[in-house]
Amino acid sequence: MSLLHPKRTLTALVPLHVSRFACIGPDCEDNCCTGWRVNLDKKTFNAYRQLKVPVLAERLERRVKRQRSQASDANYARIELDATSHECPFLEQRLCAVQRNLGEDYLSNICATYPRTSRDFNGQLEQSLTLSCPEAARQALLQPDAFDFVEMPLQVRAGTIEAVKPRFGLSLSTMNEVRVFCLQLLRTEGLELWQRLAVLGVFCERLTATLQQAGHAGIPALLQDFVAMVEEGLVFDALRGLQPNHAIQAQVFALLWQGKLGRRLSPVQQAVQEAVARGLGADAGTGQASSEQLVEHYRCGLDRLAEAMQAAPQLLEHYLLNEIFRDLFPFQGATPYEDYLMLVSRFGLLRLMLAARCNADAELPGPAELSQTVQVFCRRFQHDTNWAAQTNSALKNSGWDALEKVYGFLRT
Repeated sequence: MSLLHPKRTLTALVPLHVSRFACIGPDCEDNCCTGWRVNLDKKTFNAYRQLKVPVLAERLERRVKRQRSQASDANYARIELDATSHECPFLEQRLCAVQRNLGEDYLSNICATYPRTSRDFNGQLEQSLTLSCPEAARQALLQPDAFDFVEMPLQVRAGTIEAVKPRFGLSLSTMNEVRVFCLQLLRTEGLELWQRLAVLGVFCERLTATLQQAGHAGIPALLQDFVAMVEEGLVFDALRGLQPNHAIQAQVFALLWQGKLGRRLSPVQQAVQEAVARGLGADAGTGQASSEQLVEHYRCGLDRLAEAMQAAPQLLEHYLLNEIFRDLFPFQGATPYEDYLMLVSRFGLLRLMLAARCNADAELPGPAELSQTVQVFCRRFQHDTNWAAQTNSALKNSGWDALEKVYGFLRT
């Protein structure tokens, strides 16, 4: 019998944590089969319609629906979740009934691949993980060598490999040079993480201007200039005098965090959100905190976060590295600088949640709790494209998208 979704074995470039990742199934504390809409690709939907499996028949008939609006081969149908539990109807004892009865080949592309993303970048297969998966977050954030890159054979469904297209008139090889520089900059030793982010902002601003003025012809010289500036430390002298603006950090990112409250949450997500609220000084009854309380609690949380991070010093750096590698940074936004603003917004909100988590209780959270906070942040915010657009719009409308003001968001 031919396979529904044939696989190919290909050599892929991956961070080391990708090679270590394996789904932990029923042991997962924040199951991906709960709370999320499940899309079906056209091939899987058509196969489900032809199945004659008694234990699945009723659910396949009642819960699998065509996507009538803006359908595509990848987003052709959907599985309707249980109205009360918000679980996938095929979830049985925290395991998938489709996989149990028919095998992994009958899973939709999304269900079979999450949290993995595979892409063909100029003939090189790459695979990354999204950190909204608890086990992926632990592997990426807590292992010191998680972002050592290796080549390894991977089995992948051919239909799940995204081919990267050139952006901004650049060749794929030039795009890769820019990506590699950004990754190397974030790994520069001897500099605080906020300093590396600040220099990345200068680079993205200059890259945007270069593309608008000189096009791709100006990129090699730009890269050379920044490599020299980093090696000679010329940029960092100008950054030493920058002071943090904790009041703005607390107020802006707390507002962004509050915008996602009140949505349905799993027990793990609820526990993290409640800890963040406590850590920010929110009143138990009203959920509100004064501006003065908010800033005071945030400052205290930052101090405690620095102490907690001693047990996982690479956590925030690894989060940023994962974003840059997974999201083809800085080529996902309308301009490289807009992509940078989105990265800074995510970083600032995550740091606020981590600081608040550290300030929530007398005992500091350990590495597992810090990783869990990152995972909940990714699940609540990063899968919401509307949130990213609204955040960028809010920064622009308030004038906080200028680089000199963004610096105030970075330093702690």
